[in-house]
Amino acid sequence: MPQAAQSVDSFHVVQLLMRATDHVRCAERRESAEKRWQLAGTKYVWLKKKESLTKLQLAKREELDPAKTHLREARACQMGEALQDVYSCADRKSAARAPERLCSWMAHSNVRKMKSVARTLRKEREGILNWWKRGSTNSFLEGLNSVVQSVRSIARGFRSITYFRTMIFLRLGRLDFTAQKKLAYATH
Repeated sequence: MPQAAQSVDSFHVVQLLMRATDHVRCAERRESAEKRWQLAGTKYVWLKKKESLTKLQLAKREELDPAKTHLREARACQMGEALQDVYSCADRKSAARAPERLCSWMAHSNVRKMKSVARTLRKEREGILNWWKRGSTNSFLEGLNSVVQSVRSIARGFRSITYFRTMIFLRLGRLDFTAQKKLAYATH
């Protein structure tokens, strides 16, 4: 398919960054008793958008502001918010420079996990920018894969791939067999 272009949807990019942010939080908690106390119970304070936080969570986040505490977790969270700003751009052209600025900030920070995320974002830059062009995601395919995995789990193994394929088609095809059941009962 020569016309095909890879597109990286926002869900997976944000997921990558949120996993890294949580990893930073866990690592930083293990460093000292003071940090363990500061970061106790803050997982969702960092992973939620500010608009979704409760008043108590928002107060905790303000208390742990990067300017006040110098926590790497707080800086990682700021980087996540900057990524959200990238995805709020209206089109590909306005978003073209934003990922590079974000990657530069991440790469020059002292948050090692974010440096890894920056390398990944740089490598996938064109796919990320193609998201604005296409606006497509693979969520439909992931939904189909979920159904296939449930068929596999329910069956606990098939004797042949043909049976497995048949079950997938039956499940994904949403066929209605009620008419056949009525016909079967009528002939008995």
